[in-house]
Amino acid sequence: MKRGGELGTIVLVTVVTILIWLLSAAKTREVATLTARITFTVAGDAAIDRFEVAPAQIAVNVTVEGGALAVRAAGEALRSAPLELQLPAKAGRQDIEGLAMQLQDLGVVRDAGVSVISVDPANVSVDVTEFVVRTVVIRAEIETASTVQDVAVAPNTAKMTLPKTVAQDLPDTLEVEAVVDPRDVARLDPGVLHTVEGTLRPIGLPPGAGAVTIEPRTARVSFQLVARMRQAIVPRVRVQVVSAPEDFGHYNVQVMTPLLESVEIEASPVDVARIESGQAQVVAVLHLSTNDKEKGIQSKPVSFFAVIGANGEATPIQGAIKGNSNLDIKLQITKVATPG
Repeated sequence: MKRGGELGTIVLVTVVTILIWLLSAAKTREVATLTARITFTVAGDAAIDRFEVAPAQIAVNVTVEGGALAVRAAGEALRSAPLELQLPAKAGRQDIEGLAMQLQDLGVVRDAGVSVISVDPANVSVDVTEFVVRTVVIRAEIETASTVQDVAVAPNTAKMTLPKTVAQDLPDTLEVEAVVDPRDVARLDPGVLHTVEGTLRPIGLPPGAGAVTIEPRTARVSFQLVARMRQAIVPRVRVQVVSAPEDFGHYNVQVMTPLLESVEIEASPVDVARIESGQAQVVAVLHLSTNDKEKGIQSKPVSFFAVIGANGEATPIQGAIKGNSNLDIKLQITKVATPG
């Protein structure tokens, strides 16, 4: 019986000691600086994300005071999740002053039982952008080197979210393009109705329009491929002068730039393959009339570009340098003196 009484006394003393320690820890005042993150949100319609804040989140140092256990609880709470501050639904620059007072009013801080002494930085400025949603018309954009017909887009409208300050200066009817990847078209057979995915992108927006999103992001583009062309760059293209045979021996024509570099061409896939394999070459044809030679003209635009095969057959194609198809060739024409 005596041993049981001693054990009970030990348990009682231990419990009392723990209670005294807990009470002391709870009453002991501490000051600590804790790291925290603040996330800014805008009070508004929660179902529609109509506002964007920049920066959306910042890191701060929060100095708090309270009981040792309360300070510890506050530290764990601040590390587990960012503090959320709601801003008024107003676009533009917003100066947030007195962060210490605003954090003190947050439920997570009140529940911890600490007092916020200071916050570093004490004040912060953010930019709030208001967004609006507009219905836009979808149109197809298929590589210009292809000939297509019976083009249809589904769906034919989409929702675009863009800054309100940008939307108010735009026309009532807006369009977006369903851009078809040229690599998708290159795999298709002419003469067949095809349906491919086109990525939606805005058009007609001013530079620096900011964050713009489109929903859905893609649309189904259906079309019949009538003819398909390929684009390529030919490193060097020779200028070939064509003129009347009867002028031979009467004029000396010198082409000042006999080779054109980095010529962009559009031709059939078969012709491009022949060019790339060396089975055909591209020439820039320059037609000179007798009248041109008599006048001694100093320049003339390229008449056309052509693919010439091994058999000498020429097929006209599109050609340009840096998008310029009206290439001017410098010339020096002199009349050959005939014996007296």
